[in-house]
Amino acid sequence: MFFVGVGTDVAAAEFAEQLGIDPRLCFGDEGGAAGDALDLKQGFGTMWNPPAVSSMMERNDEDSLKFLGEAYKNAADNIGIKNLAPKDIKDTLRQGGTFVFKGDTLLLEHYDNKVGDNASIDDILASIGK
Repeated sequence: MFFVGVGTDVAAAEFAEQLGIDPRLCFGDEGGAAGDALDLKQGFGTMWNPPAVSSMMERNDEDSLKFLGEAYKNAADNIGIKNLAPKDIKDTLRQGGTFVFKGDTLLLEHYDNKVGDNASIDDILASIGK
Protein backbone atom coordinates (compact mmCIF):
# COMPACT_ATOMS: atom_id res chain seq x y z
CA MET A 1 0.00 0.00 0.00
CA PHE A 2 1.24 3.47 -0.86
CA PHE A 3 -0.03 6.91 0.10
CA VAL A 4 0.34 9.88 -2.24
CA GLY A 5 -0.66 13.41 -1.32
CA VAL A 6 -0.26 16.94 -2.58
CA GLY A 7 2.91 18.70 -1.51
CA THR A 8 6.53 17.82 -1.02
CA ASP A 9 8.24 14.60 -0.01
CA VAL A 10 9.25 16.43 3.20
CA ALA A 11 5.57 17.02 3.99
CA ALA A 12 4.73 13.39 3.16
CA ALA A 13 7.48 12.15 5.49
CA GLU A 14 6.22 14.42 8.27
CA PHE A 15 2.65 13.16 7.89
CA ALA A 16 3.95 9.59 7.98
CA GLU A 17 5.70 10.40 11.24
CA GLN A 18 2.60 12.03 12.73
CA LEU A 19 0.27 9.19 11.70
CA GLY A 20 2.64 6.31 12.48
CA ILE A 21 2.92 5.16 8.86
CA ASP A 22 6.15 3.80 7.35
CA PRO A 23 7.57 6.85 5.51
CA ARG A 24 8.77 4.60 2.66
CA LEU A 25 5.09 4.21 1.74
CA CYS A 26 4.31 7.95 1.59
CA PHE A 27 4.98 10.24 -1.36
CA GLY A 28 4.40 13.90 -2.15
CA ASP A 29 2.98 14.80 -5.55
CA GLU A 30 4.55 18.23 -5.77
CA GLY A 31 3.42 19.86 -8.97
CA GLY A 32 0.53 17.40 -9.39
CA ALA A 33 1.99 15.09 -12.06
CA ALA A 34 0.40 12.00 -10.50
CA GLY A 35 -2.89 13.81 -10.02
CA ASP A 36 -2.83 14.96 -13.65
CA ALA A 37 -2.03 11.44 -14.88
CA LEU A 38 -4.96 10.06 -12.88
CA ASP A 39 -7.21 12.92 -14.01
CA LEU A 40 -8.10 13.81 -10.42
CA LYS A 41 -10.64 16.61 -10.05
CA GLN A 42 -9.36 20.05 -9.13
CA GLY A 43 -10.44 23.65 -8.74
CA PHE A 44 -12.27 25.85 -6.29
CA GLY A 45 -15.64 24.35 -7.21
CA THR A 46 -14.58 21.00 -5.70
CA MET A 47 -13.85 22.49 -2.28
CA TRP A 48 -16.04 22.76 0.81
CA ASN A 49 -19.26 21.53 -0.67
CA PRO A 50 -21.67 21.48 2.34
CA PRO A 51 -23.28 18.07 1.58
CA ALA A 52 -19.85 16.47 1.09
CA VAL A 53 -18.52 17.97 4.33
CA SER A 54 -21.63 16.69 6.15
CA SER A 55 -21.01 13.23 4.70
CA MET A 56 -17.39 13.33 5.88
CA MET A 57 -18.50 14.36 9.36
CA GLU A 58 -20.99 11.46 9.48
CA ARG A 59 -18.23 8.92 8.67
CA ASN A 60 -15.79 10.19 11.31
CA ASP A 61 -16.21 10.37 15.05
CA GLU A 62 -14.93 13.21 17.19
CA ASP A 63 -11.81 11.30 18.27
CA SER A 64 -10.69 10.54 14.69
CA LEU A 65 -11.22 14.17 13.65
CA LYS A 66 -9.24 15.39 16.68
CA PHE A 67 -6.45 12.92 15.89
CA LEU A 68 -6.17 14.17 12.29
CA GLY A 69 -6.36 17.81 13.39
CA GLU A 70 -3.62 17.30 15.97
CA ALA A 71 -1.45 15.45 13.45
CA TYR A 72 -1.80 18.34 10.99
CA LYS A 73 -1.01 20.92 13.69
CA ASN A 74 2.01 18.93 14.89
CA ALA A 75 3.28 18.56 11.33
CA ALA A 76 2.89 22.32 10.74
CA ASP A 77 4.66 23.04 14.04
CA ASN A 78 7.53 20.66 13.14
CA ILE A 79 8.29 21.75 9.59
CA GLY A 80 6.34 25.00 9.23
CA ILE A 81 3.11 25.60 7.37
CA LYS A 82 4.98 26.84 4.28
CA ASN A 83 6.86 23.53 4.06
CA LEU A 84 3.69 21.55 4.64
CA ALA A 85 1.64 23.17 1.89
CA PRO A 86 2.43 22.71 -1.80
CA LYS A 87 4.54 25.48 -3.30
CA ASP A 88 1.84 26.14 -5.91
CA ILE A 89 -1.31 26.99 -3.95
CA LYS A 90 -3.56 25.66 -6.75
CA ASP A 91 -2.31 22.17 -5.86
CA THR A 92 -4.25 22.45 -2.57
CA LEU A 93 -7.44 22.52 -4.64
CA ARG A 94 -6.90 19.00 -5.99
CA GLN A 95 -9.22 16.21 -4.96
CA GLY A 96 -7.97 12.72 -4.36
CA GLY A 97 -8.94 9.21 -5.15
CA THR A 98 -8.52 5.63 -4.05
CA PHE A 99 -6.99 3.07 -6.37
CA VAL A 100 -6.39 -0.53 -5.35
CA PHE A 101 -4.27 -2.76 -7.57
CA LYS A 102 -3.16 -6.35 -7.41
CA GLY A 103 -0.15 -6.31 -9.69
CA ASP A 104 -1.35 -4.62 -12.88
CA THR A 105 -5.03 -5.41 -12.23
CA LEU A 106 -7.16 -2.52 -11.00
CA LEU A 107 -9.43 -3.79 -8.21
CA LEU A 108 -10.98 -0.49 -7.07
CA GLU A 109 -11.12 2.92 -8.69
CA HIS A 110 -12.74 5.84 -6.86
CA TYR A 111 -12.41 9.51 -7.77
CA ASP A 112 -13.28 12.07 -5.10
CA ASN A 113 -15.54 14.70 -6.68
CA LYS A 114 -15.63 16.99 -3.66
CA VAL A 115 -14.12 17.27 -0.19
CA GLY A 116 -15.25 14.28 1.86
CA ASP A 117 -16.31 12.21 -1.16
CA ASN A 118 -13.90 9.42 -0.26
CA ALA A 119 -14.13 5.73 -1.05
CA SER A 120 -15.88 3.83 1.71
CA ILE A 121 -13.77 1.67 3.99
CA ASP A 122 -16.15 -1.23 3.24
CA ASP A 123 -15.46 -0.91 -0.51
CA ILE A 124 -11.71 -0.75 0.08
CA LEU A 125 -11.73 -3.81 2.35
CA ALA A 126 -13.99 -5.72 -0.06
CA SER A 127 -11.57 -5.00 -2.91
CA ILE A 128 -8.74 -6.68 -1.00
CA GLY A 129 -10.89 -9.58 0.13
CA LYS A 130 -11.32 -8.58 3.78
